[in-house]
Amino acid sequence: MSKWVNKDKFKQFVQEKKQEANDVKDVPAGNFYPKWKTPAMGTQEKPKIYKSRLVTDPNGDFYLKYRYHFFQSGDSSYYIRCEKTYGLDKFCPWCFVNQSLWKGNSNDKKKAYRYKRNERFVVNTFILDDPRDADVDDEYKVSNTLRLYEFPPTVESKISHELTNEEEGFGPAIFDPEKGHDLLVKVLAKKPDKEGKIWPDYSLTTFSRKATSIADSEEDIKKIMDSAYDLSEYIEQMGMSWEEHEKLLKQELVWDEVEDEFIKHVGKTSSTSDDKPAVSKKETTEIKQETQEDTTEETEVTNDSSDEDISEEDLLKELDSMD
Repeated sequence: MSKWVNKDKFKQFVQEKKQEANDVKDVPAGNFYPKWKTPAMGTQEKPKIYKSRLVTDPNGDFYLKYRYHFFQSGDSSYYIRCEKTYGLDKFCPWCFVNQSLWKGNSNDKKKAYRYKRNERFVVNTFILDDPRDADVDDEYKVSNTLRLYEFPPTVESKISHELTNEEEGFGPAIFDPEKGHDLLVKVLAKKPDKEGKIWPDYSLTTFSRKATSIADSEEDIKKIMDSAYDLSEYIEQMGMSWEEHEKLLKQELVWDEVEDEFIKHVGKTSSTSDDKPAVSKKETTEIKQETQEDTTEETEVTNDSSDEDISEEDLLKELDSMD
């Protein structure tokens, strides 16, 4: 090592960085919760297979659905919980803007796409085998850890079928840590679409037929279950204050579209006299968008990418092309 680099200081710095990495992976703070990175796809012929066990949260909830809006504004990406997560009768300014713009001309419709409402699901899952672990250092492996898994509607349909099929489904056993059935997320690659993009295909996802335990002892099972995260709290922390909503609406130059309705439902906020830009709720390394169309009475803009995961890179390129 060069004399210009203090060896002891370097060792100390490396230890600090390792500790930071562990903190990021294991301790929720603010908007952060440890999440399972979206399973990568295999090929059109051979899927990549990920094995995990779904577990309930501290409140006994199995998994929850939430609605959200994702778009880029300036240099920031915004991943905002939609207020209609709590009921389609709730007021959401972004849904209102989407609906209002959709009634306009072609340019308005194009802009409306930015604010379309999407949905996804979140569950606690104990990861048993992630094939990506073979390519990373031990400190970054996720197998044998508990994470939040945000999954698309296609995977939800598999889980829902297993829960509700009284004749052939495993029912609550898919959430049983002692004598339960593992979720096998099998991800193929679809054929390239007309723009050359390749989307994941979860159609082969299933549950293992053999019941197993996720740990060797009751004590270890309890440790895993005690580490589960409150799903309602996770969804709650995605929200923005009404003042932040107003700032961002003005930043996006769509405030005029929604002002009357906003004040009707929310009232005035202090941001009227504050011209500071809105603060991004999430600028993450893994922001994904589901593209399933909501079956609501509102008219929304959809795309051609089915209902699967879109990587942040692909989505940001798509958003940039709309400007």
